[in-house]
Amino acid sequence: MTWHPGRLSAGLLLALILGAESAQGQTTYPNVKLTGRLQEQFYYFGNEDYAATVGPQSNLFTRRARVEARGQISENVAVYIQPSFEGGRNLSGVVTTCTGTPLTCRTTGRSGLRLRDAYIDVRFSPEASKGALYLRGGQEKRPFSRYELTSSTNLPSIERGAGPGLLPRASNDLFGSAGFLSHDVGASVRYEYKLDDTRLVTLKLGAYNGQGESLNDVNNKKSFGARGTFAVTSKLDVGASWFAHDAIVTVDGSPDSTFTNYAFDIDASWGKPGDEGLYALAEYLHGNDASASKFTMQGVQALAAYNIRMTSPTSWLYAVEPALRIDIADPNTDAEDDAATTLTAVVGIYMSSRAQLRVAYERQSFQDDSPSISGVRSALTVNF
Repeated sequence: MTWHPGRLSAGLLLALILGAESAQGQTTYPNVKLTGRLQEQFYYFGNEDYAATVGPQSNLFTRRARVEARGQISENVAVYIQPSFEGGRNLSGVVTTCTGTPLTCRTTGRSGLRLRDAYIDVRFSPEASKGALYLRGGQEKRPFSRYELTSSTNLPSIERGAGPGLLPRASNDLFGSAGFLSHDVGASVRYEYKLDDTRLVTLKLGAYNGQGESLNDVNNKKSFGARGTFAVTSKLDVGASWFAHDAIVTVDGSPDSTFTNYAFDIDASWGKPGDEGLYALAEYLHGNDASASKFTMQGVQALAAYNIRMTSPTSWLYAVEPALRIDIADPNTDAEDDAATTLTAVVGIYMSSRAQLRVAYERQSFQDDSPSISGVRSALTVNF
């Protein structure tokens, strides 16, 4: 066979191009992706009747400033770290105020760097398989409450709970103070099964210290949580959670380290935050508070937002999104006249899919005819 120089050169060139494309298509480990979010907030409320608890009538502050690092260490091992600054700072330092029956507490003046999510994921199945089993160790959110587990990157209601400036009486506040929500240190296993390209069934079981963000355990018990979700359609997703929270409480003047309070929730959502069209969420939460009396508490919250995309988006107007949320929280179902209702009506202006300005009217009213609180909250948020 006779080789022609031109054909040989063309063959070598083609081989080099194909080799380069193959090298570029290969995944190298470790690899890390950096993302983040910044959220600035302002409020003005007629809350002078509760000034000792909620602070000033108006405030400007950084609600969240987070940088997130997500890395793939190998094909089956991933890591996620999210430090955060948020909450503002008081000259007097950290102050905790407690109100209500049962007692609900709020800490203000927290400042500096916090560690939010920080965990390692190990996958025990091939990436292409329909079923996948994961082990997670580190700090994550307890598997409870759909809206709590919804990312704060884009919240149509601005806040999940009552929010700064209001009394901490919303469902999210009650169940958070009882130890069922937010971050904790522990380990969990998660199984995901793909029903099709858009639908998943997920089951999760976790064991946690029970003390909260970045805190060591204080007794010989652990808190346990379980959550399951099922995607009925590509839009409709339903779920349920159960949690047993351990703590040390004082009973008749003596510390009880065997204390455990329990809670469950059922929830459903339609669509995703920021997607075009309707996004809706509803959930019912029921459980005991973290006091020796174990008062029975419950909460109901519902949210609807409708994202209207502009037919010819400009550089400053991508979409308009009206939203409405109602939250009814009862800290003790055996007591009369202690429930609180928080109503939030919002208009969201999307300057892009990653930048939003929201303005909300909020009203917090109380069953015992205590003076209500109403006013305006706004947030300017970006994620990248």
